[in-house]
Amino acid sequence: MVIDKARIAYVGPAATAPRIRGARIVDATGKFLIPGLWDMHIHSFTYFFSDFAGPLMIANGVTGARDMGYYIDTTLRWKRDIAAGKEIGPRLVVGVRVDGPVNEARYVGHVTTPEDGVRAVDTLARRKDRTARADFINTYSHIPREAYFAIAREAKRIGIPLAGPVPFSVSVVEASDSGQRSIEHEDDLIRACSTKDSLLRASAGDTANLSALNQLADARKHARLIVATYDARKCQAVIATLARNQTWVTPTLVAYQAQAHAFDSTSTHPELAKYVPGLVKGGWNARVSALPKSDSLVIRSYFSFERTRELKEAGVRLLAGTDAPQAFVYPGFSLHDELQLLVKSGLTPLEALQTATYNAAEFFGMQTLLGTIEKGKVADLVLLDANPLQDISNSRRIAAVIANGRLFDRPALAQLLHHVDSALKR
Repeated sequence: MVIDKARIAYVGPAATAPRIRGARIVDATGKFLIPGLWDMHIHSFTYFFSDFAGPLMIANGVTGARDMGYYIDTTLRWKRDIAAGKEIGPRLVVGVRVDGPVNEARYVGHVTTPEDGVRAVDTLARRKDRTARADFINTYSHIPREAYFAIAREAKRIGIPLAGPVPFSVSVVEASDSGQRSIEHEDDLIRACSTKDSLLRASAGDTANLSALNQLADARKHARLIVATYDARKCQAVIATLARNQTWVTPTLVAYQAQAHAFDSTSTHPELAKYVPGLVKGGWNARVSALPKSDSLVIRSYFSFERTRELKEAGVRLLAGTDAPQAFVYPGFSLHDELQLLVKSGLTPLEALQTATYNAAEFFGMQTLLGTIEKGKVADLVLLDANPLQDISNSRRIAAVIANGRLFDRPALAQLLHHVDSALKR
C-alpha cells in the first residue's frame, strides 16, 4: 500500500507499487490492516478533549467519532482543528441536542411547541457559516410529542438527519416511521418490547421524577415490569418496523456493563483510571455509591444480548458506539469492549468490525471515502499484530494507526497515552 497526501494511492503487489521519494516505509509483514474504527456514540466532554478523549481514541485506533452533543460551537472548533492537523483526535461528525424545557443544560436547544421545534432545527442546521452548522439533530428524552413530530418533518424537509434516544412522548415505532435515522441505546428497544410500553414511557417522562434518587427508583421498578411484561410477538413487530424503515440502531452495550455487574473490577477496569480526569471520575464514583448490588442484579435481569441478535437476524443495520464517557466507559478503549459484546450477542467478528467501519461510512453516505481499504480512499487505517476475524479481541493488538494520512507507530501511540497520563497529573 502507498499513501500519498492522506489518501490511499495504491493497493497491490509490492513489485508494481509506485515509488515516492522520501516516503517512510513501514514493514507490515505478518500483520493485518483494517479500516480505521468509528465510535458512533460519544460525548466529547470538550474542555478535556485534547488531554483526554482525543488522544485516547487515536491510541486505540478510533479514527472517527459521532459526537452526540455537548457545547456545539466548542466541539465544532475541535472538529476543524483536528481536520487541520492542529489537534490529535478522530474526525468528528457533530450533533446538537434538542430537548424539552425541563432540561436546563445550556448546551441543549429547548423546545415546547411545534413552532419551537421547527425554529430549533432551522437555527442549528442552517447557519450562514457552514462550518458552524450541526451535522445532525440529537433528539432527547423530554421533547413534547407534537414538537417531536414538527422537528422530524422539518429535518426531513431540509435534509438533516435525526438521531438519538427516542423521546418518552413517542414510541420507537413512531420515531422510526417519522424518519429518525438512528435509535441510540438498547434500553429504548427493551422497553418497546413490553406490553406496558406506554405506561413505562409516561412514568419515565414524568417531570416530577427528575431527581437522581427518583430516577434510580424508577429504574428498579421499570426493570421488574419490563421483565414481567415482555412480549416476543410485539418485539418482533417493532424490530420488523426498524428493518422496513431502514432505521439504524446503536446498542451501546458497553454502557450498561458496569451497572449490570455491580461495578466489579472486570467491568470498571481500574487499570485505566489514570487516563480519566478527576472531575469525570468523581461522577463515576457517585454512581457506584448510588446503586446497591441488588439493583445491579435487577438491571442484569432485563438487559440481555438477545435483542441485538434479533436485530441482526431481522436485517436491522447496527452501529458500534460506547456512550463515552458514561460511568466506566473509556474513550477509545471501550470501543473494543463493545466489539466483543457484539460478538457475544451473535455477530461474527467480521460483522462486528463492520459496525465500526463500513457501516459507519454507509450511515454517513461516505462509502467513496471511508470504510474499506481501496485506492482513492482516505488513509484512516489500523495495523494489527493478529487477525481480528479469528478473534475479535485482536482488534486491541495495535501496531500502528494512520489517521488522515498521519502515521502513529508503536512509540507514538505510547506517547499519546503518556501525554494523557501526564496531563491529568498536572
